[in-house]
Amino acid sequence: MLEPDRFALLIVKPDGVAQHLTRLISHWTRDRGYKLRGFRELTLRPEHQLILDVDSHVGGRIDRQLSEVFYGLGPVHALLLQREGSRSSDEGSAAAELAGRFMGDALPHRARPGTLRGDFGALNPVFNLVHATNSTDDLDRDARALFDRPLVDLLGLNGARPDGIAQTPHLLRPFKLWSTVADVLTTWLGPGVVRPIDWPADSHGPSHPAAGAALMACARAAQRAGAEDGEVLTGVLDGNTSYAQFARQVPTVDTWRGYLAYTTLRHLTLCADTP
Repeated sequence: MLEPDRFALLIVKPDGVAQHLTRLISHWTRDRGYKLRGFRELTLRPEHQLILDVDSHVGGRIDRQLSEVFYGLGPVHALLLQREGSRSSDEGSAAAELAGRFMGDALPHRARPGTLRGDFGALNPVFNLVHATNSTDDLDRDARALFDRPLVDLLGLNGARPDGIAQTPHLLRPFKLWSTVADVLTTWLGPGVVRPIDWPADSHGPSHPAAGAALMACARAAQRAGAEDGEVLTGVLDGNTSYAQFARQVPTVDTWRGYLAYTTLRHLTLCADTP
């Protein structure tokens, strides 16, 4: 008999896939009582995003364009998980537990150890590794979007084994946060404007103090830059400069690095102002 409350859907986002984290994330969920029952690699198109309600929250509003560009960077990995064993009723459904207790805060500096985003190193509110269906009521809808079939049909499959996930290499490819942002800005504004000494070390990660230091580094760079470039950079921080405008300033930078830099800068004020 199908027990929907025991199932959850997890998406490993393009940044998690690109860093080869899917296998480790699957093992992490397994260690917390979740068995992998289905796996699929796919490109998340805009119509998928609308169905799944995968959005990026910028300040107090939703900016769908940030997600549309992000999900165009590479494939996602969809994991159908089944919670094993018996749990007390106060645990809630598997979907609610995974999305609430285990996923971690969308703001990376607030994602605590013991959550997916905390343990695997989310970098900003867009590059935050995972998305999960947060309600049993939405499982069938999301299963159809991710697997092209209803949940009940999926459970007729044998499922995938954790060691069979998309032949994921063992070698991880971690993204470097602050050096990437500084390098992209240096390509645009020049080494005399963007000084490495102003920027936090990558080892500090997206911590609250590091976000504050990076915000100050941006302010100094905007002051040193010419009026037009300084206005564009300030516009990124304020949300008035679109990614398309930003990308025109740094056309020689590959999209992954450029978009990591843009989305990090785009959220700096939010991260620096939110303890």
